[in-house]
Amino acid sequence: MLKQVVIGTIIFSTLVLGKLNDYRNVFTGDTKEKIAEAIENFQDKTGNKLYLNTLEENEGFEAEEQEKAVIINLIKNNDSENGVLKVQLKISQDLNPEDISSDLSLLLTNVEEYVGEKDEGLVAINLVEGLQEVFITVSDSQEDSKDLEQMTLGTKVFLGILLTFLVLSIRIIQVKQKKRKYKLKNDRY
Repeated sequence: MLKQVVIGTIIFSTLVLGKLNDYRNVFTGDTKEKIAEAIENFQDKTGNKLYLNTLEENEGFEAEEQEKAVIINLIKNNDSENGVLKVQLKISQDLNPEDISSDLSLLLTNVEEYVGEKDEGLVAINLVEGLQEVFITVSDSQEDSKDLEQMTLGTKVFLGILLTFLVLSIRIIQVKQKKRKYKLKNDRY
């Protein structure tokens, strides 16, 4: 019975924590819950997968799915007390990281102040929430450009119809004027 409870707890914690892999065991239970909630919000609002990993120096992480994936690695050497926290951010090519590189640079610069406080939980939450804002902003701007493109197409169609109507109206007026002239000529003779 105890074995089943332990296995159930492990499976449940994996499901609840989503894509959080705390290999260095730096997050407390409460912090893990906050980070997992932030990751879930990110995934729900952006439709992208997010993996957050705490790794030792010279360790790596391979995502199970490579498409629409964002990987955050918090890398630190636990052997040294004053080890520097390195933040590594990887974004899959299908998310066009080149388009958002300036936003990502700004985000990493903003998170740098939390790195100085040595609170990795705060760093992780701010990174996830910041990435969420970046991707939502990019998504909104892409939708706006699509809307503008559709509106431009609609405007072109409307102007084409209006121009056609105008040309037809002018042609009808010209034909009527020729008929009058012809009729006046015939009435004189």
